[in-house]
Amino acid sequence: CARKLLAAQDAIFPQFATHNAYTLGAIYQMGKDKDFEHQCLHGMGETLYDQVVGPQNLGRRVRVYAPVGTHETLLAYLVRRLLENGANSSFVNQIVDENISIDDLVKSPLAAAAQTQGKMHAALPLPRALYGASRPNSRGLDFSNEFTLKQLESEMNRAAATRVQASSITAAPVESEAVHDVANPANHKDSVGNAAFIKVDAIADVVATAKAAEHSWAAIAPAARAAILRRIADLFEAHTAELMSLAVREAGKTLTNAIAEVREAVDFCRYYANEAETTCAARKPVGTIVAISPWNFPLAIFTGEVVAALAVGNTVIAKPAEQTSLIAYRAVQLMHQAGVPRDVLQLVLGAGDAGAALTQDKRINGVVFTGSTEVAQRINRTLAARDDNPVLIAETGGQNAMIVDSTALAEQVCLDVINSAYDSAGQRCSALRILCLQDDIAERTLAMIKGAMNELRIADPSAMTTDIGPVIDAEAQQNLRAHIDKMKTVARAHHETAVADNIDPAASTYIAPILFELNNLNELQREVFGPVLHVLRYRAGELDSLLKQINQKGYALTHGIHSRIDSTIARITDQIEAGNIYVNRNIVGAVVGVQPFGGHGLSGTGPKAGGSFYLQKLSQGGAWQAPTLDHAGAPDTTALPKLQALIAQSGLDNDAQNRLKAAAEAAQKTTLRHAVQTLGGPTGEANQIRWHLPPHIALYGGDLERGLSALIPVAIAGGHLHV
Repeated sequence: CARKLLAAQDAIFPQFATHNAYTLGAIYQMGKDKDFEHQCLHGMGETLYDQVVGPQNLGRRVRVYAPVGTHETLLAYLVRRLLENGANSSFVNQIVDENISIDDLVKSPLAAAAQTQGKMHAALPLPRALYGASRPNSRGLDFSNEFTLKQLESEMNRAAATRVQASSITAAPVESEAVHDVANPANHKDSVGNAAFIKVDAIADVVATAKAAEHSWAAIAPAARAAILRRIADLFEAHTAELMSLAVREAGKTLTNAIAEVREAVDFCRYYANEAETTCAARKPVGTIVAISPWNFPLAIFTGEVVAALAVGNTVIAKPAEQTSLIAYRAVQLMHQAGVPRDVLQLVLGAGDAGAALTQDKRINGVVFTGSTEVAQRINRTLAARDDNPVLIAETGGQNAMIVDSTALAEQVCLDVINSAYDSAGQRCSALRILCLQDDIAERTLAMIKGAMNELRIADPSAMTTDIGPVIDAEAQQNLRAHIDKMKTVARAHHETAVADNIDPAASTYIAPILFELNNLNELQREVFGPVLHVLRYRAGELDSLLKQINQKGYALTHGIHSRIDSTIARITDQIEAGNIYVNRNIVGAVVGVQPFGGHGLSGTGPKAGGSFYLQKLSQGGAWQAPTLDHAGAPDTTALPKLQALIAQSGLDNDAQNRLKAAAEAAQKTTLRHAVQTLGGPTGEANQIRWHLPPHIALYGGDLERGLSALIPVAIAGGHLHV
């Protein structure tokens, strides 16, 4: 680069800024007969440039420059320069390191590059190998590469030219309702395809087919089922552009969200394939699983639910959200192409009545559901009324908060808030709903956030320049407008952005991102699923009270912390009820196998999707297998003698008492209380799983021995149980 600049003397006057004596010397030698100048930042490199200026030295000009501005704007610039000079590879750092010889210090970087031939450092895996040899990372796209973009555009346009004709995919023919059109939420004039919902009366036959296929699929070896899941992943990657096109046009996803959707689906396939061959290799299926998935992640969550159940040998009836039937239809076609038998995986397209018919059928053995808390509670009541203990995994919503104290880096907070609250038009269960700003920094931070909001482009999601697309449909739009209109009458202040001028409001369902400043948390009574952020100020002495208020909402999905004080971070993490806690980063975008995702309370049942217990919940065969731990669990040492006394006083026969005593001894060794597991992932992040019990646990039903068996692990883990 330096040689090319120096060679263009007729067009360029080169200026080289460096504090590296080697770089300076190399440029001096290259440019002996050329016209150029050196540059140096005021206050840095003065000793070096004392050897350059003047005829008695190198006789070259040196321009001393200084950035001009306020402390607020220049601090980040200064920090970057300090970080560069303080890096291990920096000449400024190495010249004072007594362990580095002069020969190593002045070694030519070109010579070093010739030795390595561009090979990666052995300790730094390529993106594809991020998770090791057993699980390839999903394939991404480089949106900064114009050739990649051109090819993607061509493939997506080719896919969009074909309208998808979707209907239920079942092993035996079923009757369907009249076909209806599926329109693009960003432009209702764009017809993506059409869908035909199943007639609810036909669902009983679909369940019967799934039950009849249970034995044959369960008999397939785990490795063979895992191989099919990996073929699904490969097919999804081969059809990335087609699936992205459907995500954009049917669900209103931006291009960055669409590729993330495909990648997460691929990651689920490969992660659960590995789990089926390892953790669950000896376990058996529970039977037939109904998988009901949402429209906000119409491929990723749909795929995750389906392949998890398939991996451990269950037959599956998949019912996607009515708004996103087309992408689910195409996904199931690819799953069948990969080798899943048609009677093992059936697709039922329909509205809520179809889902209700499936979950109320007493022949099914479990439900995996992602959606609203209210629907999850109805499903729970339906299954709880049965006496055969069907499986329920439900992941619902969240009143997700982020707490920002006065030590947080405002620039980072701004970026993370915008991403967490408004990406995907706020239509993520993990999205930020409540931003809690310490009074001391609230004004400045809010000014930055509002400025960043004004820069967002709310437009056609198929355009690379678009940041935020539409909400899913008119019902969602109307619900959000009602909340916004109400909040404008009670909030202390609000800030709203605008949708692009070329968007037709009569033929689309956009909601412009908006921010409300609340007077108190009582003004927010339920989850608001869209690009609406609620801000609450708090004083430093009110942190414990704030945490209590957040917990009282009853949700426990995601939570964010921005602080540079370790004790504050520990204080919040110890008290907050949340399934996923993110520190000094955004709170969305959990990565499969790296950040297992799921909450408790009103946010779901657990276990976490993309984690080691998920498949175990969907299978049977004895005690669950705990993951490899960095720190083993620590039992409550006061519990064992109390349990032993309780067992002795129970009046049970000796055999029963011996079984209970053995269970108590085993629980001492297997408890996950205070256990820690560190998960591999991107450099620069520390991802850990920690376990703790809910504050209160209720025990209902069963005989005395079964009741004590349930009490033992809870007590050993330090829990409080109400009988």
